[in-house]
Amino acid sequence: MKKRIVALCAAAALSWNAWAVPGQAASFASIQPYITDYKIGFTNGQALVTKAVYDEFSKVGFYYTVVKNGKRGILDARTGKELTPPIWDDVEIPEQKQIAVVRNGGWFQYIDLAKKSVSKSKYAGAHTFFLSQAYPSVILMQGQTSMLLDPSGRTLIAPFAGKIEFADLAKPGKNGEEETTRYLVTTTAKQLTVYDPVTVKPMFSLPKATLAPSGGNRMPYFKVIVGGKYGLVDVNGKYVLQPQYTSVQMMGSSGFFRVQNQKGSGLWKDGRMLAEPQYAEVRVEHDMADGYVVLQGDLETYHSISSGTSFSLKKGAKYLHDGYVLGQDPTTSRYGVKRISGETVVPFEYPRLEGVPAMWLLVRSDGKKGILRAAWGKPVKEPDAWFDAVTTLGGYDLVSVTDGSKTGLYSQQKGLLVPPQSGTIVRYDSKFGRVLVQGPDGSTREYRPDGTSQDTAEPKPQRLTDALSFIYKPGEGVFLVDTASGKPISSHAYQGANVAAGGKLVVAFSAGEADLYTAEGTLLTADVKLPATHSPQEGTTVTLFPSGESMYAAGMKKGTQQQAFIRVAGGAIEALTDFVYRSVSIQPWGDRQLIALQRADGSFDLEVLASGQITARLEQVQNYRLEESQSGLFVQKSGGWDVYSADLKQMTSGSYGRLEVLSTYSGAKLVTYWDKKTGLLGVLSKDWRTAAPPAYESIKPMDQVFPMLGVEQLPAPFVFTTKDKFGYLDANGAELFRAALLTKRPTVTYQNVTAQPFPAYQQLLQSDPLKLVDFGKPYKWDRELSGEANFFANLALYFDLPTGSGKREVLAFLTGKGILQPDPARTDFAGTDFYALMHNVVQGTSGKSLTEQQLVDWATKRGLVRERGGHYQGDIYADYHQLFFQELLKAQAGKGSYKAKPLALSALDESQRSMLSTRIIVNGRAFEQLPVPLPSVELDRHLNTLIQQYNKHAASLLQAAVKQL
Repeated sequence: MKKRIVALCAAAALSWNAWAVPGQAASFASIQPYITDYKIGFTNGQALVTKAVYDEFSKVGFYYTVVKNGKRGILDARTGKELTPPIWDDVEIPEQKQIAVVRNGGWFQYIDLAKKSVSKSKYAGAHTFFLSQAYPSVILMQGQTSMLLDPSGRTLIAPFAGKIEFADLAKPGKNGEEETTRYLVTTTAKQLTVYDPVTVKPMFSLPKATLAPSGGNRMPYFKVIVGGKYGLVDVNGKYVLQPQYTSVQMMGSSGFFRVQNQKGSGLWKDGRMLAEPQYAEVRVEHDMADGYVVLQGDLETYHSISSGTSFSLKKGAKYLHDGYVLGQDPTTSRYGVKRISGETVVPFEYPRLEGVPAMWLLVRSDGKKGILRAAWGKPVKEPDAWFDAVTTLGGYDLVSVTDGSKTGLYSQQKGLLVPPQSGTIVRYDSKFGRVLVQGPDGSTREYRPDGTSQDTAEPKPQRLTDALSFIYKPGEGVFLVDTASGKPISSHAYQGANVAAGGKLVVAFSAGEADLYTAEGTLLTADVKLPATHSPQEGTTVTLFPSGESMYAAGMKKGTQQQAFIRVAGGAIEALTDFVYRSVSIQPWGDRQLIALQRADGSFDLEVLASGQITARLEQVQNYRLEESQSGLFVQKSGGWDVYSADLKQMTSGSYGRLEVLSTYSGAKLVTYWDKKTGLLGVLSKDWRTAAPPAYESIKPMDQVFPMLGVEQLPAPFVFTTKDKFGYLDANGAELFRAALLTKRPTVTYQNVTAQPFPAYQQLLQSDPLKLVDFGKPYKWDRELSGEANFFANLALYFDLPTGSGKREVLAFLTGKGILQPDPARTDFAGTDFYALMHNVVQGTSGKSLTEQQLVDWATKRGLVRERGGHYQGDIYADYHQLFFQELLKAQAGKGSYKAKPLALSALDESQRSMLSTRIIVNGRAFEQLPVPLPSVELDRHLNTLIQQYNKHAASLLQAAVKQL
C-alpha cells in the first residue's frame, strides 16, 4: 500500500510540472504554441494558458483555430481564452475579423467572436465574396433564408426568404480598358432588387423578375427573366430590351446581343434592333465592330452599320480581317473579295479557290494560281503573279512557286522575291530554319520573310567591339574577324563569343575551354586557356571576376586539365598560383572575394582577394561554407569545423562536428554547433563565442516546427528540445521558456521490418550500398581521410594490392593490366578513366576495343555519367565511391560474394538511423512528420527493436532488393 501511495504522488507531481509556471519565463504579447506529449498547447511565456491537448492549429490574425480529435475550435491569440470549443468540422474567419463561419455536417452557422454568440439559424451554404473596395469581403449565408454579413460583424442584409446573387457589369474605362462593377442582387417571389455595392442600399426593384445567368460574360446590362422570357435592364432599372425573347446572348465584346424568338434569330445593339429575329443565324466576326452577318437559305448578307449598305455572297464565305470578305458571287459563283462597306477589292471572276486560311490561292480559268495578298493588318490585294504550283517552306511566309519548269520564291509580305527561272533550286534547311535559293549560276542566298537576303558564302559580321566582330559559318561555327577589313582574327572556329569586362575583353568559347582577346583583337590565352563549363540550365559559362583594376579567373594550362588562379591586367595574363588544381572558383564575400582552389584529392586551398591583392591563404581544408549574412567562414579541417575571419584567422577552437546557421522566414538567425564529445547542440554568439553550452538534442527555427505561424515576427524565434524538455531560444541563444516534452511515454507503433524492401532501405541501398552490404573485404569511408585517399584505398582492396597501397600503386596496376591507357601526364582520375574501370568491374574486360565515345555511351546507359553543372565543387571521389559499389552490387548479384551487414545501435550512422526511423509511428504520425524529434533515449529504445527485426530479415531483404535494382 505504501508503494502505491508513492507512485500516485509521483504521477501527481509529473502532471503538475507540465502545468506549472515554466522556468526561464519571458512575457509574450500573444500566446505561443508549445509541445508536450506531442500535443500542442499555448503559453504566454509566464504560464501555460492551455493544456497541451490540440493536434493542429492555424494562426488567423488575432485568433488561433485549433483541432482536437478532428474537430475545430477558436482561441483568442492574445489571451488564450476559448471563444468556441473544438466541436466544428470546419472554421473560417474572413479577413481575420469578428465573424467566424463554422460548419457541422452539411449545415453552416456563424459566430460573433466578440460576443461569443452562435447564430440560431442554420444555413445550407456559406461563402465569402468580393463586393467592392468599400466591402472587399462579404459573407453570404444561404438556405431557406439568406443574409449578408460584413466580417466586422455588421448585418448588411437581414435574413429574408429569398436568394442573394452577384452580377458583374462592364463598361468602357480609361485607355480603352474595361471596367467592371459588381452589384448585389436579391430575389424574392415578388421582385428582384439591385443594391449599390458601396452603400449596400437598394437602387431599384423589378416586379416578378429573376436574374439570368450571364454565361461567364461581363455584360453592360443585367440579364433578367420575366415570365420565362429574357430581357436587358440598365443600371437605372430601365428595360433597354423588353423581356419577350426565348434567348438573349452577348456576342463578343462590342455590345452586340443575339436575340431569339419563335421566328428565328436577330441582332440588337445599343437600344436598336439591327436585324429583326427572323433569320436562321446572325453572326458578328471577331474584329467587325461596324458590321454583322445574317444567314438565310444559301446566302450570307453582310451589313455595314455606319453606311447602312449590305451585300450578299453564297453561304460559306471566308471572313479575312479588317472587314474583308472572300466569297462567291450568288449569281456567277465566281470568287472575289469585298469590304464590309460594299467596295469590291478583288473582282469576282475566279472560278476556283484553293488553300487554307494561312494562304488562299485564287485559280484563273486557265488553271494558273495566284496568292491572295491577305497578310494580317494589311490591305487585301489581288494576286500579282501567277504560277502552276505552290509549295510551302517550313510555313506559309515564304513559298516556292513553279511555272512550267521554272522555279521562284514568293513572300506573302513582299510578293515575288525571285522570279521563276530555269535552273533555280529552292529548298528549306530544317536544321537552321532557313530558306535557301540556289541560282542558275550556282550561288546560294538565304531569304527572310521581310524580303531581305544574304549570300551564304559571305556571312554577315556581327560586331563585338569597334575593332572585333564575328561571323557564323553553318556547319563550322563562329570566327572572329577584324571589324574594318573583315579579315580573320581567329584561325579556328568557336562555339560562340561575347564581350566581357565592360567591352574591354572578348571571350570566345569552345567545348571545355575558352580564349580571351583584348577589345582590339589580341589573343591573350596562347598558352593558358580559361575553363568553360556547360550545363542544361546555364548553357556555356566562363567566369571572370573584377577586383581593383584587374580581372580574375581560373586558368588552365594548354593541353592539360590543371588549373591555376590567374589575373588579367594590362593586356597580359599572370598566374597567381601553380597549375596544380582541379578547379578554381571565385565567390563574393562582402567587399572582397573568396577564392577556392580544389586539389586533385578533393581538399581546398582558400585565398581572400581584396582590392586586387591576395590578403590571406589557408591550406588543407576539407570543406568550407560561406554564409553571406555572417561575418565568418565555416571551415572543416581534419579535426572538425571552426569559424574563420575574413583574413582567414581561426576564431573558434571547438573543432565542432557540425556548424549550422538556422534562419526564420522573418530573418532571425542563430548559429548552432554540434559537440562531438556529448553529441549535443550548443549556440555560438554573433562574435563567435559560446552563447549556450552543448545541452540540446535539437534546435530548430520555430516557424519550421510550426509552419502555420507564417512569416510574422516571432517573439520566440527558435525551438529547442532536451531529453525531457521543450523550450524557446531568442536570437542570441538565451532560453525564454521551458516545459515538459514528455509526461508519459508516447504511443509508438512500427511499420515492421520484414523481407519486403521498404522505400528508405531501397534508397540507401542504391545511393550507398556499403552502409548495408558486407562485400567480404574491409571497405570503408574514413571521414578523417580525403575522398581521393578513401577511393583508392578501397580499389586497392578490390584488386588485392599490398597493404598501404594508394593512388600511385592503383594507377600503376590499372595501367599495367590494360584497364587504363598509359598516360605519363595523368595526375587526376578523369571521368573516362572511371568508366574504363567500371567496364572492367562489370564486364571483366579492359574495354580497349571501345572508342572513347563508345565507352561514354556505355557508361551513360549504366547511369554512371553524372551531370555536375558548371560550378560543381563537390567531392567527385565520393561520387565515384558510391557508383563503384552500386555497380559492384549488381555485378556480383547471385554469386555469393557479399552478404547483408548486421546493424548495431552503438555503430549506427546518421543514414542508417534515418532509414530505420521511417518505420516509427508516434501517436499516429510518421516519425519524419514529427515537429520535434523524439528524445534520444526514447528513440534509441525503438531503434533497438527495429534493429532486431532488421537483422532477422536482413539476408532476405537484401536478396529481394537486389532483384529490383
